[in-house]
Amino acid sequence: MMRNSWLVLVSACVMAAVCAVSAQDAASFDAAHKAVLSKLQSMGHGYYSEKEWAEVDQSVEALVADAVARRDGTAIVRAAVIKAMVLGDMRRQYAASVQVLENAVQQVSAMEGVDASPLYVKQAEVWAEAGKPAEVEAVMAEYKASRYYDPKPYAWSGGSQPGDPLLVARPNAPGGNSVPLTVMQQALVRAKSAPGTLFPDANLTDLSGRSFALSSLRGKVVLVDFFARGWKTWEENLPQVRELWDRYHTQGFAVLSICLEPAASGLESLHLPWPVVANAPALTRELGIFGASTSYLLDSNGMVVARDLRGSDLAFAVQRALGQH
Repeated sequence: MMRNSWLVLVSACVMAAVCAVSAQDAASFDAAHKAVLSKLQSMGHGYYSEKEWAEVDQSVEALVADAVARRDGTAIVRAAVIKAMVLGDMRRQYAASVQVLENAVQQVSAMEGVDASPLYVKQAEVWAEAGKPAEVEAVMAEYKASRYYDPKPYAWSGGSQPGDPLLVARPNAPGGNSVPLTVMQQALVRAKSAPGTLFPDANLTDLSGRSFALSSLRGKVVLVDFFARGWKTWEENLPQVRELWDRYHTQGFAVLSICLEPAASGLESLHLPWPVVANAPALTRELGIFGASTSYLLDSNGMVVARDLRGSDLAFAVQRALGQH
């Protein structure tokens, strides 16, 4: 009896030590993950040296290696998503980004208690950025056939102004969608308006009461800028847009600002020199725009040249579209 008691005590101590180490490892991973994510958010879409990219890649690979070494399925998912973000969102290496996510799905497939849904969602988002709606649909079908698919019905709303979250509630949504599948459906919508696609037409009315079709701007290079007052990204980029309009509007560059606020008023106080539309719900719904500053640069034929450009990236793209380079 005494010997058995000692064995139980030793086993309990060992288990407590293992749990303590596991908790410490998880906390260390969380801190490293947060640091890498913060770095990526600060980098945005600017230009960086190979040394800076190498440092980021090293940090991300360390996250991946740590998660794999500990066989922590949840950490593997999180590390793969952040690596895919670097490759796809920031470096436009879409195929490589998706490969990372597919590999992670295989790694965690035999692990119990791990939700790999974020890996499928990120694949859909990467293919959306690449303008590949067929690939998005394939990912959705693969997800629905997987053991991670949760067929509970969800309805969504909101996300139309600063501080207004995208609300997901159930029941009564059509199609028996899960939350991840709903996000992927929005990615499918975005994929259909990615660079290289024809921007949808819309009948709009500006603040002066003038009605016009968006297609009436064909022949010009157009920045369609969706915004809401208070969005930091939009406010920071506005001086750059004003400068580009001042410099190039006589050479065929136009700007169209569309406010996403549900009850927009007082927009005249912005004193924007180009047309401003108070809202365009049909167009924003068709484009799948929810709660984020978004812009599309269109060429003279109404084709999407690029999306969500800022600073020097936007200036170079406008110059190229106007034939300045």
